[in-house]
Amino acid sequence: MDLKKIIKSFENCPCGRKHVFDLQTYKAEKGIVTKVGKELIEAGFPKKVYIVSDENAMNASKGLINSLDKEGFQYKLNVYPDMRYARMSDSLEILKNSEDYDGIISIGTGSVNDICRYAAARANKPFAIFATAPSMDGFASDSAPLIDNNFKISYMCRQPMVVLADTEILAASPVELKAAGYGDIMAKYMAIVDWKVANYTTGEYYCENIVDLVRKATNSVWDMTDKVTSNDPQAAGAIMDALILTGCAMQLAKCTRPASGAEHVVSHYWEIHKLEKGEWPDFHGKKVGIAMCELIPLYKRLLNLETIEVEPERLNLDDVLNHYSPSFRKEVIGYNVPSICNLVDIETFKNRWPDIQKSIKEDLPDEKVFLEHMKKAGCVTTIEEAHISKEFCDNAIHYSPYMRRRTTLLRLLPMIKNFNY
Repeated sequence: MDLKKIIKSFENCPCGRKHVFDLQTYKAEKGIVTKVGKELIEAGFPKKVYIVSDENAMNASKGLINSLDKEGFQYKLNVYPDMRYARMSDSLEILKNSEDYDGIISIGTGSVNDICRYAAARANKPFAIFATAPSMDGFASDSAPLIDNNFKISYMCRQPMVVLADTEILAASPVELKAAGYGDIMAKYMAIVDWKVANYTTGEYYCENIVDLVRKATNSVWDMTDKVTSNDPQAAGAIMDALILTGCAMQLAKCTRPASGAEHVVSHYWEIHKLEKGEWPDFHGKKVGIAMCELIPLYKRLLNLETIEVEPERLNLDDVLNHYSPSFRKEVIGYNVPSICNLVDIETFKNRWPDIQKSIKEDLPDEKVFLEHMKKAGCVTTIEEAHISKEFCDNAIHYSPYMRRRTTLLRLLPMIKNFNY
């Protein structure tokens, strides 16, 4: 992937913003695990590093540490038994323990990357990732979703300087992880719709060139659905490329809009409530894919409304708070007082309804075709398979929008008088 070419393509962007990103080196190649040390040196990464991983990722990355030894790296290795949750407490521990090192490297995917990303940003140190599974779009992201007091908040950080991946390791990763990555990529279709809705109704910043980049990445993965579950290094590398592109899109936009819409917030709602009960909330991309299966039919139903009757939001904050733990009260109030819906002009909402419907029709795949693709990719598609009850699912659809200060179509649905959801 030619990162310089991507940046150049955004010169003089019609949106009026200057687009840049921090990622300097990205390579996904067969056998690169034994050349990581050399690749880091060529990228100008420091040689005194703090390395964080877990046992599964380390077992998958045999040869990596030897490559660092060969190139004379000085390092301290912190290997967790199983890094399933990205907790603020772990990130702060890494921040403290890495004080005497010049850079931070994470080996793995998901949570281990997020805790290192936040620590590296706080310490203003170079950050590198060796990816072991194409399981989510956060590799090249500039934000870190961390759990603090069981509430999940996305913190702005910055992109890693280097991302490396061995396509053989990616291909050999568990099908469940590859399917989770597929589900996370598919969410971009809804993210595009919600970003457009925010632009149409509140004038929020929007960039069509960034959306085109996201579409390119998402469509490339859609076209290789049949290969997701196979042990195919070429297919795994292509999926990894798409995940990197969507991460770069977030950095280009300086927000998560290009990659995250209502479906991500629904997933976060399920996650924080399960964590509150001490339950493992499952892989992020897996839940995001299920949320897409629930929300696409809901959004498509809106195509039946030729016109909409809109009223100001009637926010019952007490009702919202009753669907969150008391320990989340401060965060939920902060996201909703004042309400994001106060920014929505009712006449503008009504007048832009044809544009919103056009996006739903053109940007979201047909619900039946989407379901077929998800199943072919080995994805879980029902709430029952993720141990989510019908009531829990309905609550997420109705109350998840209040755990973020963000305009999405799902957030605006209560304002539409002639729609019952």
